[in-house]
Amino acid sequence: MEYAELGRTGIRVSRVGLGTWQIGTSYWGWGREFTREEAVRVIRTAIELGVNFIDTAELYGGGTSERIVGEAIRDVRDEVVLATKVSPWHLTYRGVRRALEGSLRRLGLSYVDLYQVHWPNPVIPLGQTMRAMEDLLGEGKIRAIGVSNFSLGRLEAARGHLSRHDVASNQVEYNVLKRDVERDLLPYCEREKITLIAYSPLAQGLLTGKYGPGRMPKGLQRRVMIALRYGGSKRLARILEVLGEIARRRGVTVPQVSLNWVLRSPAVVAIPGAKREEHVRQNVGAVGWSLTQDELEAIEAALSS
Repeated sequence: MEYAELGRTGIRVSRVGLGTWQIGTSYWGWGREFTREEAVRVIRTAIELGVNFIDTAELYGGGTSERIVGEAIRDVRDEVVLATKVSPWHLTYRGVRRALEGSLRRLGLSYVDLYQVHWPNPVIPLGQTMRAMEDLLGEGKIRAIGVSNFSLGRLEAARGHLSRHDVASNQVEYNVLKRDVERDLLPYCEREKITLIAYSPLAQGLLTGKYGPGRMPKGLQRRVMIALRYGGSKRLARILEVLGEIARRRGVTVPQVSLNWVLRSPAVVAIPGAKREEHVRQNVGAVGWSLTQDELEAIEAALSS
């Protein structure tokens, strides 16, 4: 496993982490065959393979994800960098503090390593939110402050409201199909030593190897998502063909190529989900090697054609 510093905190996190939004919810079709026991096994397998960064949120499954994560890490707490998030409707000063107490209770912990603002809320003054975060850090209830789904402008504003600490990370969607962050946010994070945490690095399952030219998603929900979010089915088919060719030549898998691509910047860590232990093993195999310049150019050509 490869590790990187979380912002400037001195906390070391695995560059392949584990996202747990799919635990405890059937949204987008997840969770229907994903039992509590399977979820705990997935988390424990990840830790055994060197994954120390686990991300959850109070929003996931109405708190179910936090409960399951807490159960899974209880006797290995010191081996884990645990991240959770406060929901956008809890961003007043008191709301942030109450939300953290609820998360700690569900997790069965006395502190979390990284506490993140899940989504910005323009109605609630950002200064209130960040003051609460800074006070919680000073009290030892969190070890680092993060944000999620923040634009560059909002990230800069959040940093401006902190006087004793800095924002360690910004969690945003980033994958080979969705690259908006490369325009300004990623270069800024690289320059300012802020970790960019990539969620949906496999594009909500589209880059898992399940699909390819002639094997495209058929459900209406998936087709709408591809059209509105990822540039359409033709673009998806082109990139899947190239990723598949690279994977075959290297003797790896499409998800491993996709994750390796996301991790090509040292400022990025990725938090793919996993429903099975074999998914975790596959994700971990995305590090320890690098795509060549020719391979990167082939991916770029497929995306721009």
